[in-house]
Amino acid sequence: MNKRIKLNVKEKGVLLLEGIGTFLLFQVINVILIGAIGKNGVVENVKTNLSNLISDKLWILVLTLLVQLILTVMMVLTMYHHLELHQVQRILQQSATTNLPQPIGVKVNQNLQGIIDNYNLLISNMNRRSKEQEQSEKSKDELISNVSHDIRTPLTSVIGYLGLIESKNYNDLGQILKYTHIAYKKSLEMQNLVNSLFEFANVQHATSRLNMTQFDMAQMLDQLSADFELEANKRGMEIIVNSHPDKIIMKGDTEKLGRVFNNLIMNAFKYGKGATHIWLTAEQKKNEVVVTVANNGPAIPEESLRHVFDRFYRVEDSRSKKTGGTGLGLAIAQSMVKLHGGTIAVTSNKEKTSFISHFPITQ
Repeated sequence: MNKRIKLNVKEKGVLLLEGIGTFLLFQVINVILIGAIGKNGVVENVKTNLSNLISDKLWILVLTLLVQLILTVMMVLTMYHHLELHQVQRILQQSATTNLPQPIGVKVNQNLQGIIDNYNLLISNMNRRSKEQEQSEKSKDELISNVSHDIRTPLTSVIGYLGLIESKNYNDLGQILKYTHIAYKKSLEMQNLVNSLFEFANVQHATSRLNMTQFDMAQMLDQLSADFELEANKRGMEIIVNSHPDKIIMKGDTEKLGRVFNNLIMNAFKYGKGATHIWLTAEQKKNEVVVTVANNGPAIPEESLRHVFDRFYRVEDSRSKKTGGTGLGLAIAQSMVKLHGGTIAVTSNKEKTSFISHFPITQ
């Protein structure tokens, strides 16, 4: 809560002298004016005129003193505001010398308060941007670290197996083919990571554009179900599509939206071990379309839910590669949903894990 500026002893003394001095000055002017009226000396005129004012026109004297008192108060307030301004200047100077300027938590007169409020808003925005920049630098460091880790691991295998061939450390052609096959698979892993990185960087870029067309969301989900039917059968899963209503016409970039749901379905395959069903559900509401991709596989741990959309985050321990993912699929999906002005969230319990996307019907 903002507090009033407190004056020090010296400033209080200046304020007191200002008030007393101003009021006494008015009284001196009163005496001079009263003494100037009449043909006698100044002292006699003052006695005579003052006596007449008190006896006949007391209200004039009282009104004059009241006006002078009001003027004195106004002069004191002006001086007080002047002292406030000096204190605010000192606070601003002190704040400017710190590495991270802080908002000024004081309450002053109305005219000066507007300046302080604007300054506080400026400082708040500067500090927020500074923290965002710091977080951005931290994210870049993490990105470099994660990319280095994910590329170094398969690259080490590629160099190792090709090195065995280069040094002729093999027994027969079959062993050569085995080494080259492993090197090829590891190269594909690196290619997949590079492609995902490029896609993520592209969708994050401020100039990333959408090729908006009108399409039927229900039809898109039916097409996705058909595309992944064979993979689902291999994993013992069934893909079920539900749409309310049967046709949902909306606008969006079908290529990017297809990528979103492709990533979500692949995520359900990779991490929904033991699941028997994947549900693709679309529901049209007043101003939005809600699309849910759900599976009945194992629940995502509570501590992992808030991180699933982070770059390179994987629910498995020690950044395992057993699921074959790059850790960018959900981050890319979230970015593409945001490009459409939508939001995406995840819920998970023992019965079902659901990724729920909200899209405006029109941009």
